[in-house]
Amino acid sequence: MEGVNVLTINVGSSSLKCSLIETADGHTHASSHTDWASEPTRYTFTSTESPAVLSEVGWSDVKPAIGRVAADLRVNTNEVIAAVAHRVVHGGTRFTQPVLVTAEVEDALHELTPLAPLHNPSCLEGIVAAREVFPSLPHVAVFDTAFHSTLAPEAYTYAIPQAWSDEWGLRRFGFHGLSHAYCSQRAAQILDRPSLGLRVVIAHLGHGASLAAIRDGKSIDTTMGFTPLEGLMMATRSGSVDPGLLCHLLRENRFSANQLDHALNRESGLIGVSGVSSDMRTVLQAAEAGSERAKLAIAIYVHRLRQGIGAMAATLGGLDALIFTGGVGQHSATIRAAACARLAFLGLELDPIANAAVTSDMDVSTTGTKGRILVIESNEELMLAREGERVFN
Repeated sequence: MEGVNVLTINVGSSSLKCSLIETADGHTHASSHTDWASEPTRYTFTSTESPAVLSEVGWSDVKPAIGRVAADLRVNTNEVIAAVAHRVVHGGTRFTQPVLVTAEVEDALHELTPLAPLHNPSCLEGIVAAREVFPSLPHVAVFDTAFHSTLAPEAYTYAIPQAWSDEWGLRRFGFHGLSHAYCSQRAAQILDRPSLGLRVVIAHLGHGASLAAIRDGKSIDTTMGFTPLEGLMMATRSGSVDPGLLCHLLRENRFSANQLDHALNRESGLIGVSGVSSDMRTVLQAAEAGSERAKLAIAIYVHRLRQGIGAMAATLGGLDALIFTGGVGQHSATIRAAACARLAFLGLELDPIANAAVTSDMDVSTTGTKGRILVIESNEELMLAREGERVFN
């Protein structure tokens, strides 16, 4: 199959990742990472045709970062770029497939900002900046919510007054779609099985965390909802909380909506419970050193994760494989072991030796068990590139 080179742009709240990917074989010709969470901003650029560049820069915004990437691509690679694919976190009900970016699409994305205030504004900045730098190339918006457009009404509808759902579009959307899509395809390859008939539960555990139930390669259910705040306990996000508790805070403690939003998104989860860090590695170290709050944070995290895996398996009527991905899912043997400790009833049994020595894309379950446990390194950039190619071709 003949492929093309697609530049992927993945803008986070404090970082920018770009990759120039050949869509047929997935080869990465060049990549860059800009991190302005640190001071000064750290910028790295690597390509197959020149030495890696690591530098500290004075800017901390999307526009100069994309300008620098474009300049480095011109100097350090001779590859022809066919299109630019942008990851957009929230597409709402309007965008359930990737779309070619136009002025009308940009306006529509602006209107979706209230649905993902932490993510969509920076995605839009990336689109505007890249269209200025690469004005002659087609730009494609690829939505993290799109993969979950296959959810059935009973999975996406909230048990709220129907008028709210009809008038304001309140429903479950789900996120991490690129990661879940890639992992479901990769799992079928590793297991040497067709996607048709395959039932998998994917645990994407990173700064954000979500589960997805996948059958026949399609999303059947997921834990994130109208926003990326619902579901599992995360690094700084609470995950699901009793709505009555929030009403209590609004009514009795005079919290404003903005205060609640900030606390639940920025000050909860691992950092809120442990009081130590939002980084799972640091929390695990603190627990080993005797911190009771850190121990509790890990216990809650694992309890909710295990509970969610069981719920997803029930939705599927059983499962053929459980997949761990994301920074925590891929790199924390401790969390994987704790999560799988009580899942034998699902036919899942973790091999402790394989789990401790895991590398990318490995089966870490014991020989002969009915269900398989896989650790997969997600490749959102490759999915992004191929989705982009699908639209402009």
